[in-house]
Amino acid sequence: MESSKLDETKLLLLIGLLISILIAVTVLFGIAWFNDLRHSADAIDAQSCYRKLP
Repeated sequence: MESSKLDETKLLLLIGLLISILIAVTVLFGIAWFNDLRHSADAIDAQSCYRKLP
């Protein structure tokens, strides 16, 4: 059986789409990870969580 150019084009298109999705997810995960690392050192004021009595 001879494979046609259309089958190869579809395969390359699918591989390109999967790779681009993988890159996008990795970049978004990296941004979220580094944002969390940067803000994890912030001091948390536990007293500000309580309601102030009048």
